[in-house]
Amino acid sequence: MLSPILHTMLRVLPMRTSKFGLVLILLWSSLLAAQALSPMEIADPAMRKLQQKYYPRLKTIAAELSQHKFPYAFYFSRKLDIEEQQQKQESQRSIRFERYNNHTTLEITGNYYAAYSGTRLDADHRLRQTFVDVILPILQAAVPKFESDADVEFFAVEISHHVLKTVMGGINGEFPENVVVVIPHELAARVVHSTGLADQQNLMLDAEVFLSGQPTLLWLAGERPVVADERPSQSPPEKKEAEIVSMHSGSGQLTLPGAKLPTLAPVAAPPELKAEPLHDATPQVLQTLQEQYRDAVVRMTREQDSSAHFVQYAPPAFIEFKKGTYLQLSMTSTLDSASQGSQYRQAALAFDHHISHLVRPILSYFKDSSGFDGIDFSTTIKITGDKEGAHAESVEFVLPLSAMRCFVEYDCTGQQLLNAGIVLINGERVGLDLQVAEQR
Repeated sequence: MLSPILHTMLRVLPMRTSKFGLVLILLWSSLLAAQALSPMEIADPAMRKLQQKYYPRLKTIAAELSQHKFPYAFYFSRKLDIEEQQQKQESQRSIRFERYNNHTTLEITGNYYAAYSGTRLDADHRLRQTFVDVILPILQAAVPKFESDADVEFFAVEISHHVLKTVMGGINGEFPENVVVVIPHELAARVVHSTGLADQQNLMLDAEVFLSGQPTLLWLAGERPVVADERPSQSPPEKKEAEIVSMHSGSGQLTLPGAKLPTLAPVAAPPELKAEPLHDATPQVLQTLQEQYRDAVVRMTREQDSSAHFVQYAPPAFIEFKKGTYLQLSMTSTLDSASQGSQYRQAALAFDHHISHLVRPILSYFKDSSGFDGIDFSTTIKITGDKEGAHAESVEFVLPLSAMRCFVEYDCTGQQLLNAGIVLINGERVGLDLQVAEQR
């Protein structure tokens, strides 16, 4: 049976098409199929059954990626780190089902024929570039094909690129570097549907990422902070200027076909993505705080209601969040009809037009606020004229008091205030870049 793609191509061919043209089309179709392993090549009976079941989808993924314009030559391959001329002669069957830590995983491997300057681009930036240029497009082609299928528990992408270095007293060389990303099904779906690097970065903190076999963090926006358990490097810092050159050679085989992926050891999250609690959040402590600040809360609610628009059925209350103590203020933010857009745009506008203007007056009621960690501005965003609430979004800005004081004293920007806290949209944590989000 001919594939839908081949049917389409044959349908548009004139009747006078030469046999040579038909042979080229059949060859092109066979190459697409070759990028997915034949079910008979898979030894594991369960994985072989899945390969057979989803084989048409795997060929569709291959077809889409064959049309994608990578910055440099990319080949599917189960042999990594081989010369491009050799790669052209090797099988490109690499899309397959494997077991990863006893989980069903769709694994895709390949060689990316670009080499990075080791003196001008450090490891974090090389990892970032390969993720953006190669791994993300692969996920965007593969993940949507399986969003409703529980059979696929993980996606794994393994890519080999090269690094140009000078070693052994001035000898220039080209060395392999292997990038592996292992991501759970649900998380992968959220990554491919996200629209900004900051959001993808936050999501990818929960994925498993390896650089040359070592677990690492994928840092997509800005400079990667130094986490607490990292020791300073003894070597001088590398420059951050990007330089990529075409790669035409490689040496050796980086991994063997079917080699098991490593297991990720726990890695500390970047400091600015955490709101470290300073106080216990037991029920007794929360009740004590409720009584201690009762008068201040009542006065604040009465005097600031006209600007804050507090929700009457959900009075301010101290809550536990990430093991810390926060005063939750439930309110409504109303935006005009011109503010419609993505949920990130609405959240950014709600902060700029509403929440940021409440920080100074509300903090003034809690000058003696050493007993709790911060304030949770929990708001429901409504659009003027949207009577049925079709565009309503629920957003929480969980802000530490220390960052709020910095903002009040004009020592921090609104963006820095958000970066120090946590933003939740409809219960999901997001990264919110105000300038970028407001343009969506």
